[in-house]
Amino acid sequence: MKRILNKIMLAGIILLLITAVGCQKDEFAPPKGMEHAADPLASFYLYVPEEWEVDYTRGTGGAYFSDSDPSSISVMAWALPNTDTKVEDWWTTNVSELEKVFDDFALVEEKNVTVDEAHGKSYTYTASLAGVDYKYMQVAFVKDGSVYLLTYTSIPENFDSHLEDVAEMLEFLTVK
Repeated sequence: MKRILNKIMLAGIILLLITAVGCQKDEFAPPKGMEHAADPLASFYLYVPEEWEVDYTRGTGGAYFSDSDPSSISVMAWALPNTDTKVEDWWTTNVSELEKVFDDFALVEEKNVTVDEAHGKSYTYTASLAGVDYKYMQVAFVKDGSVYLLTYTSIPENFDSHLEDVAEMLEFLTVK
């Protein structure tokens, strides 16, 4: 009888262990209502609302809202040549390149942000490309020797309609 009770207890313990392992939360699982939108080889996790269309053609991570509203989000990362580079220093170089590419470049807003526990900067600007006006928000932060850049692009009249989604994407953007 004691042997049977021991086997039952052992089976119960095994069942509890299997249940506990099966219920462990994947810390990088997409938050509720969101999906992965980054290449598995990327050095970050990007999550976008499920109603956005994931777009792997950008190389690392990105999505667009719809065919009728092609507002888009993308994230890229670059290793920095100097590990003590500040995001403000990186932006100085970046903005000079943007001014060469775009017509009518105008910085609208600059503010401090925190992304994945790292200091960053958010830069909102307007510019035109091939005669089409756009509004951009670029959020840059430096972490683990790399600069990460989230770029939100929209036509000016749709820009504000996606800011809540962009804020949520930034909240869950995580460096691996």
